[in-house]
Amino acid sequence: MRTALIAALKRTGSGTKRAELTLAGRTVLARQVDWLRHIGCERIFCLCEHLDGEVLRLQQECEATGGHFQALRGFLHLPALVRAEDELVILADGLLPDPAIAAALFAQTPARFVAALTTGSPLVTDHPHDFERIDARQHWAGLLAMRGAPVQHLADFPPDSDPISLLLRLALQAGTPCRRLPDDGLAPASWLLATDETALKAQEQALIARAAGAPDWRRPGRALGQVFAQALAPQALERGPLIAAVAGAALYLCALLAAWQGDGVAALALTGLGALAATLAGSLGRMAGELLGRRAMILTGEWRDLVVDLAAAAVLAMALAPVGAAAPLAALGPVLVGLARLTRPDTPLAVLADRIVLPAALASAAAFGVLPLVTALMSLLLLAGLLLRNAGD
Repeated sequence: MRTALIAALKRTGSGTKRAELTLAGRTVLARQVDWLRHIGCERIFCLCEHLDGEVLRLQQECEATGGHFQALRGFLHLPALVRAEDELVILADGLLPDPAIAAALFAQTPARFVAALTTGSPLVTDHPHDFERIDARQHWAGLLAMRGAPVQHLADFPPDSDPISLLLRLALQAGTPCRRLPDDGLAPASWLLATDETALKAQEQALIARAAGAPDWRRPGRALGQVFAQALAPQALERGPLIAAVAGAALYLCALLAAWQGDGVAALALTGLGALAATLAGSLGRMAGELLGRRAMILTGEWRDLVVDLAAAAVLAMALAPVGAAAPLAALGPVLVGLARLTRPDTPLAVLADRIVLPAALASAAAFGVLPLVTALMSLLLLAGLLLRNAGD
């Protein structure tokens, strides 16, 4: 069984516990637990002073999702909790390892190791007390995986000893191999020790940018959603997806009402804003899933796009043929929206088919009184693009 040992004891210069510092909306301790559970740790033990605050919240969260998280005040009970056949993974207090680098370390044979840094590493220079010396040329990098048997020797030491340091020495005495981090032994920027709020800021922005993704301006609507979501994170990750989704639904209802009353310009403008809100909800939802590990309680992906397109088709149909007017012309609205759905994002006409650009262009056409003409021309353009694409295939 893979078991983990972490700690929530050390404090920053301002007195805040390292484990309680936040990174992109989630505490350092919570991110450690998330990663440990991801690599298969079935039980997680946390050394702490008291069972309260973030430690208590995480224990309740783990238990609610079927995990095992146990707080320990001291290490006296650890020998009875860790079995000889267990694999014990240890993370230093406040350390957030790079998942890709750590995965590469675990992928080697044997799966037991002591992650190491060279003496000249910036992490060692800046934090010598956190990254202990292993030998003349190497320091511990804050991560190790060892057999559970040496844990029994903790019972031979005084209760005021540092259990993490003791276990590091016991792992080395048991012959656990040292493996250096890549990049010539120098710690990469993503191998992060959370010592204060400033140390987390740059990493937080990098995480948010990676979660948002690089905007592709061939699809302006989605790109705008990504840019706005990145600007609003991390504060908007908790409730932002739901608020944006509700705002989008309200805008579509207002658009339908305006179209029913014969105001095509307002209806189409509101449709574009509703599409932007829906895109923002999707972007925030994806980021919340990646950064917070939570599933957004909103429609996402193809289902969201289908609802957005159905609403846009209904609004455009009523804008082309208001209630009481000739009905045949209204069919052109759903036809245009359907052609836009079929247009691939990597084609030159993808910008024209964008869910925000399309209603914005049609709103401008309605303002000049040429909505039916522009709708017909755009339908022909998108149809020609589809025919040419099929001919090329």
